[in-house]
Amino acid sequence: MRTSISPYRHGIQLACALAALALPAARAADAPAEADAFPTSESYIKVSGTAPVITGDRAAFATRSDVPNSTGTFGIEDLFYTKDLNDTSTVQVNGRALDGSDDYLASVNFSKNDYGTAEVGYKRFRTFYDGVGGFFPLANKFQLSGPEDLHVDRSSFWVNLKLARPDCPVFTLSFHDEIRSGEKDSTEWAAIINPDATVSGAGALVGNAAPVNTPYINPNVLALAEHHNILDGSVTASIGKTTETLKGTLDWVDNIDSRYYIRYPNSKVVVDPTVSVLDDQEAIKTRTLRVINQTETPLVGALSFETGLSFSHVAGEDGGLWITPAYSTTAKAVYPAITAGNIATNAIVDDYVGNAFLKFSPVNWVAELGLRDESNVTSDAGGFTTTSLSSTATTTAATNVTTAKDAMYSHMIDHDLTPEASLSYQGISKLSLYASYDKTDNRGTQHWINPYAAISTTGVGVVTTTAAPIASTFFQTANQNYEDAKIGADWYPTSMVTIRAEVFRKDHQNQYLGSDQIVGTGSYGTLFATGYTFTGTAVSLVLKPVAQLSFTTRYQPQSGNIGVTSDAAAGGTGTDNPSCKARSELLSETVNWSPIKQFYAQASINVAYNYIQTAYPTVVVNTTAPLVPTPIVNSDDNYVTGTALAGFVVDKATDAQIQGTWQQANDYNPQVALGGQPYGASFLYESVTIGLKHKFSDRIMGEGKVGYLRSTDGTTGGFTNYRGPLGYLSVTYSL
Repeated sequence: MRTSISPYRHGIQLACALAALALPAARAADAPAEADAFPTSESYIKVSGTAPVITGDRAAFATRSDVPNSTGTFGIEDLFYTKDLNDTSTVQVNGRALDGSDDYLASVNFSKNDYGTAEVGYKRFRTFYDGVGGFFPLANKFQLSGPEDLHVDRSSFWVNLKLARPDCPVFTLSFHDEIRSGEKDSTEWAAIINPDATVSGAGALVGNAAPVNTPYINPNVLALAEHHNILDGSVTASIGKTTETLKGTLDWVDNIDSRYYIRYPNSKVVVDPTVSVLDDQEAIKTRTLRVINQTETPLVGALSFETGLSFSHVAGEDGGLWITPAYSTTAKAVYPAITAGNIATNAIVDDYVGNAFLKFSPVNWVAELGLRDESNVTSDAGGFTTTSLSSTATTTAATNVTTAKDAMYSHMIDHDLTPEASLSYQGISKLSLYASYDKTDNRGTQHWINPYAAISTTGVGVVTTTAAPIASTFFQTANQNYEDAKIGADWYPTSMVTIRAEVFRKDHQNQYLGSDQIVGTGSYGTLFATGYTFTGTAVSLVLKPVAQLSFTTRYQPQSGNIGVTSDAAAGGTGTDNPSCKARSELLSETVNWSPIKQFYAQASINVAYNYIQTAYPTVVVNTTAPLVPTPIVNSDDNYVTGTALAGFVVDKATDAQIQGTWQQANDYNPQVALGGQPYGASFLYESVTIGLKHKFSDRIMGEGKVGYLRSTDGTTGGFTNYRGPLGYLSVTYSL
């Protein structure tokens, strides 16, 4: 039987119905029931159905559970068929067809000894999203704009071929055709006027003190239409002592994505009227060629040598629109201000990578020493148009609109050199030691033109063509230094105790400096350094005092500084002037107990503590009265998750199981809304289920579950709460 606290979507994983409950059934191997109760079968078909009866925000339920919020699911949850055609050939069939969640799978695999395999397949599934709006805690109002019930369909068709004759090179060839389409909510939100703001009869905001005119946010929708093809081929052969693999990949991407939203919905403010915005529509086409060669050669004794070479060439085209309507106070009208229209770019990336590793593995030791060298060049050129309305225009007629054609150009060169080393030792009884270290030095240069440098303009029918000003050209060095190290041990002092401990450190720095390579250019000169340094540990303890009882404890603290304000010209490293401090702690405990063959139980608790300390609460926003907390608050992501599971044998043909889960967070602070957007989440999620599994005959098994779940969300003021029962039934027939 199988336990997990994460929701999942595939019906084959026992609970399309109970993915919402986030607790599938446990594996039979974990439940020592009678050996003859549930015989396994190589070939079978499983038919199931899920029936939710949800009240409240059904879209929020569907998002969490991946179960349709009204129809549920029904169909073939799992189909597996295998047959030996003869002594050397086997065919296997996998299938699934769940209506409601649009979850489908069909694949056929044919294998023949000493020849290879051939597989063809297709799968499709749906992911649900909630187009939830913004909540205004000061007014206790919830803003919806557009439908909440959103979904994205993902599908893939593939063909895999492998030719593996004895004492011959091994050839593989595969083709994948992947599609993603639909709509989902976006993390990039649009502006909305605070419903508590005071609006005059003339449609003007009155006053300027927080929170009267504080802008809030409402969601937008990301529309996807993406197509991705991948063709892979490889050959592996032995040449003397060397094993060599040559791989080639062709990759095609054709995407058309866009965002749309309502700006200032239901606004009563004249200068900020309600408008529909098509934001960031992109048509992206890329073509990639990648060639990789790998070798592995044993040298003398325990010494071996590995190499790798790769080359990638990426060519892309980007087009689209970025249109944000604007309001003219003179013309008293909305006009389509094109922030970036008729976008056309052509990007090319050439990437070269080489690596070499020495591996030394005498008795009880494994040592690896390697060097990775990567160079790449990225170039891009193109342009787009922008529009603006004359400040004195009293109408939005075309003659009052000025169009500018802007140039885009960039050129970047990067060179990474990464030495790597690792060492492990197992020569001490019941103890294993290991350590690793790698350091990346990146030296790069960047050259670009201000993307809003006009090369021609039109106005009142007149076209003026000029070169982009030299002051719009910029040069910059971009250097990165990454250093990662860890050391750890696995210790088995007795059969009852297993201990694993590890210490790690991550030190990443990024420095950006302007350079006046051409006199008169708009070099930024001294810029900035960013970076972070984190140190942490990971400790786990497995204690098994008796065969029927075990405890697993895990603890992982991590802390460090993040900097974005260091002075690179003065030698700033990125962490010498910390902008914030970050810390996280993860603690979990799992207990498994099986006192008798007819009963088993499992309980677990996971505690996560994460925060990023910013200026809050030192900095405050000064208003008339009282003082208002800064909108720059600490970032907290703290939550607790608990699960419990118990199963027992009713009789030789029946098993029963009870399970529950609980998850809670309390990081939402609505008082911050006085001075800014109150981020952070607060929610409570609870569920309980009872299930039976029964063998009707040696070929027929049935499962049934009924559960109840409840979700409350303080982050949205309770407007996305939901609750209700779920039912699940399935029948498995051995073929």
